[in-house]
Amino acid sequence: MNTKVEKYDNRWIQQFCTKYVWFSSLTGDLVFWAIVDTLFVTLVKGLSATQFTLLSTIPAAVGILIQPYLLKMIHKIGNTASVRLGAFALFLSSILLTFGNTFGVLILGKLFQEIAFVVKNMEGIMLKNNLIYAGRENEYVAIRNRSNVAYAVITAVIALVAGYLFNINQYLPMFLNVVLCLLCFFLSLTMKDVTTNDKISEVKVKQSTGKMSRIVYVAILSYAFFYTAVTIGQSNSKLFIQYQLDATFDVALTTTYFSVLILLSRIARIVSNLLFDKLYRTLNDRINIALCGGLIIAFACLIGGNYIEHDVTLRIGTMACGFFLILAVRDPFKIYIQDLILRVTEPEEQQTIFSYLELAKKIGQTVMGFFVSAMLLKVEISWVIVSVELIAVMTLKTTIKLFAFVKKRETFLEQTQETRKKFRYFPKNSKKHLQSRQF
Repeated sequence: MNTKVEKYDNRWIQQFCTKYVWFSSLTGDLVFWAIVDTLFVTLVKGLSATQFTLLSTIPAAVGILIQPYLLKMIHKIGNTASVRLGAFALFLSSILLTFGNTFGVLILGKLFQEIAFVVKNMEGIMLKNNLIYAGRENEYVAIRNRSNVAYAVITAVIALVAGYLFNINQYLPMFLNVVLCLLCFFLSLTMKDVTTNDKISEVKVKQSTGKMSRIVYVAILSYAFFYTAVTIGQSNSKLFIQYQLDATFDVALTTTYFSVLILLSRIARIVSNLLFDKLYRTLNDRINIALCGGLIIAFACLIGGNYIEHDVTLRIGTMACGFFLILAVRDPFKIYIQDLILRVTEPEEQQTIFSYLELAKKIGQTVMGFFVSAMLLKVEISWVIVSVELIAVMTLKTTIKLFAFVKKRETFLEQTQETRKKFRYFPKNSKKHLQSRQF
């Protein structure tokens, strides 16, 4: 893999990796918004539970419609410019969500967030390309995991102080969010994909169209199911627990206890990310089944805790454990799926497939979001958690099938006595390459 300009030594790559960890961790979400979103939109902006759900559902629906245009733009401008554009869109999103006083403006803010995450998602490909150039491709999972640990630590610190800041001034956390997004945009200007795969020619993109393997199809389906359950489940479980606190305590205590709950969930996220690299090396491709099992247990805790009537501490504690598990499995599954796709696909396919991952997730979240919004007009929020539990069970079935396909591919490679690294460089029309595409 050649560089555009021969000036990128190991020191530069190491600096890039350090910048990547900070950039990815600070832009993994609108970090202050992720902590105070339910409090901010319900207490400050005055949105109902239905409006809160639509705040995510409507932008996701629009994101689906504009996805083909975003993909064309990514192909045209490349990984580097896409990441920078994503950082800028995240900055605009933070401004609109902070200062927007109408539901429509808040929707627009969430739409910019959706756009940001689609185009910024090329950061994973950019990291992989640079590591391959430096001969360090085996470090991809470890570096991605470090960025997730950093994100979890940062959000844990924010969760520790967010309630205090919110009680001082309800807008203060969001002001800090705007400043942080601006700094991340400036940081993105110092990062780039140094390889010739930064931009893929239209000819190569067209040649790769329609050639996705069964592993990729099932991986995309698993990703869509998993993150539909995680996203809808996480936001509604937060709201579910907040309602339980509201019914028992005043606003000040609810804010304090809720902040402690969010802090503990971030600690759970830190622990899971610290353990993930070791677990991945031990379980290998079985890790996806273990993560789905954890997600099923999480929603079971939320459902079961709701039926504990006579002990408030036990009820909130059981539901909180379920919420912690959702956060614990969230990051590792994304790393696994993206690493799997980067292992089994060609460079010219990866931008498209990464975009399809986000598209599939948006479709799942949009369909489920509208369904949940309709449910909340008729039934209690506990039934939403039950419906999300069913999606988690469906996810487990698809991940088991994905594991079977991966093992079948590995068996094929062993029989042909070729390593995965050599497999990537089979001539595209060779017999072995054509045989391997069926997986």
